[in-house]
Formats: sequence, C-alpha cells, structure tokens
Amino acid sequence: MKTLIVYIHLIAACISIGILLNQDLALAKSLGKPLSKTAIQELSKSADVMFVALVALWISGLTLVVMGYLDAPQQYLLNEKLWAKYTVVSILTLNGLLLHFFSFARITSPSGLLTFSAHEQILVVITGAISSVSWLFACYLGIARNWNHNVSYEFVMTVYGAFLFIAFLVAGSVLYNLHRKDSCEFPQNFYS
Repeated sequence: MKTLIVYIHLIAACISIGILLNQDLALAKSLGKPLSKTAIQELSKSADVMFVALVALWISGLTLVVMGYLDAPQQYLLNEKLWAKYTVVSILTLNGLLLHFFSFARITSPSGLLTFSAHEQILVVITGAISSVSWLFACYLGIARNWNHNVSYEFVMTVYGAFLFIAFLVAGSVLYNLHRKDSCEFPQNFYS
C-alpha cells in the first residue's frame, strides 16, 4: 500500500513539475506582452491540473506521514527535513493562491504585464519565482534521503532562502531587461 501511495505522490509531482516548466517557458517567451487566447486557455487548463496535482500531493504526503508515524512514532517526527518540506509546500500552496487571485489576472490581461504598475509587475515576478523555486525544492527534498535526520530545519530553510534570493535577483533582472528590450520607459514610480 505504501508503495502505491509513494507512486501516486511521485506521479503528481512529475505532472506538476512538467506543467510548471512548460508554462514558465511559455510565459518567458511572451516577454510580458499580451498572451494569445490559446495561450490563456492553456494557462488556465494547466492551473486546473496543477490544483488537482497539489491536492493529490497533500493527500498522499499526509498519508505517508501518518504511515511513517505509525511505523516509528518517536523517530519519524524528529526528522527536521520533513518539517522543512511541509513548510516549503505550505509556502508553495499559499503562493499558489496569490498566483491564482492576483498574478494570473495580470499575466492574462489584454494589455500585457508591462502595462501594470511597477509594484504589480514586481509582485507577479516574485510570485512566479517563489512558485518555481518552491516546486523544484520540494521535489528535491522528496528525494534527499541523505538529509533525513542529518540536517537541521534551519539548514534546509537557509538553502531554500538562498535559492529564493537568487530567483528574486534573476526575476528582477528579467523584468528590468524586458523594459529595456521593449524600449518603453519605466513607470515613474518603478524604483520607489
């Protein structure tokens, strides 16, 4: 039974990562300009599939935790990597809500992302960076067996924070270059 649940967990993660990377690439190619109707429909379908995959990941993940706890109650819950993974997945889930209710509307706007205020543009690229890093890092934690009972919660979260910081720098650089490439002026309040 445990093997089947691990398999479901793995398949849901693979589907999510595949969609994430595919959509990130499609959005990068759009260069902040308005998306086609087809691209918006695909983005919407992808969001629906990722929602189902995320629910499957939560259910299968919590089931695996319960099974692990029942096998070794004292030892299993002392694995700090496990708690870090659930922290990352919680951040990923909350960020997903922000993506759905804030960023999605700006990305799919008929006028394109670059027409929004600087603060909105920055929030969109930050939510995108958090999403990419969180999904990839959560999957890494799923396979990082050698970190079980060997690393602290603080260590794992520091590594995660470092990846987020790098992603924020890259996202900011991409946004800056989009404005330069588009040869449109920055909004007057871009740096404020």
